Amino acid sequence: MISVKKFTALVATIVLIGASLAYVFASQLQPAFHGVGVLKNADSFAYTGDLVEYQIRVYNPSNYDLYNINVTDPMLGLNDMIPFMAATNTTGLTYTFYREVLEDDPNPLINEVYVEAVDSEGAYSSSSTQAITIITERIIDIAKMGPDSAYQGEMIMYTITVNNTGAVDLFGVVVEDEMLGFSWEGDLSEGESNVFNLTYRVPCDAEETLTNTATVWCELNETMIYAEALWTTELLSPCIPPHSMGYWKNHPEEWPVEEVEIGNVTYTKEEALVILKEANAKDATRMLAAQLVASKLNKVSNDCSTFCYCDETVDIAEVISDADIFLGEHPIGSNPQDDDRQAALQLKDILDAYNNSECD
Repeated sequence: MISVKKFTALVATIVLIGASLAYVFASQLQPAFHGVGVLKNADSFAYTGDLVEYQIRVYNPSNYDLYNINVTDPMLGLNDMIPFMAATNTTGLTYTFYREVLEDDPNPLINEVYVEAVDSEGAYSSSSTQAITIITERIIDIAKMGPDSAYQGEMIMYTITVNNTGAVDLFGVVVEDEMLGFSWEGDLSEGESNVFNLTYRVPCDAEETLTNTATVWCELNETMIYAEALWTTELLSPCIPPHSMGYWKNHPEEWPVEEVEIGNVTYTKEEALVILKEANAKDATRMLAAQLVASKLNKVSNDCSTFCYCDETVDIAEVISDADIFLGEHPIGSNPQDDDRQAALQLKDILDAYNNSECD
């Protein structure tokens, strides 16, 4: 006689085996998919005379290889045949065309593409898709301005100007800038303009250029009125704060160069380190030379060109040039006195402030 525990275990095993067999049979009985795919993209809005970009992607979503795929688009004059496309090739093949919007084009401009193919099982498949472009009138205008260049993480400002250039009042005007997270809706009377000043922090992971689009649209007599404006900002290398003279003296492995020119004399890295170590308050040229070495290392290491000193913006490149000229006329160790000593100390103080500053 089978015990209750053994009987329960036996029933559970049978149930599991049955479930596994049912899954296998269901997988085997699931029909394979036949078909051919096509996607099409086009500009959503365009003016008469604009070039509309069309992208057509033909792909194979089926479980079978496709042969002799015919692709036709009467409006674009496309009539092509793709000899072969492997099963489940969802990347497929992309066509790109440009077509000018004509004065006698219907509005909206609807363009359709057709594909048909035979697969490795002999099954015929076909598909089609449309791209719709709304032809707009030029009675609204938008302009956008921003900085030509900026650093990653910097707070910058854009100015968006919208103008009603038509002879009618416009209602329900929508202005948007997706990158800036900005949206406005309102009315613009005949000839009226509206200006928006918007701030934006450049992302720290932004790459070489920052391009964004501002758009404006509204509906007039059941016709979509649309315009857009682009602005591109070049991204600069991030500004790294300068390091002090003491930092460069104690971190020779971080030096970006192997020699430094001071007062028309070129010093090796080892000789320049001695200049840093021998700076003392007795000789103004030695103090100035040490700060000049640090300033030149900082200039090579970052792009900071100005900083604030005594509530004034200072071009550090000019100060470095003046210090070089002074040390050319008063070599290191010459220990100048009176007005010359004061001039050296003044240059030294500015360079010292720069080396210990947070650059702007």
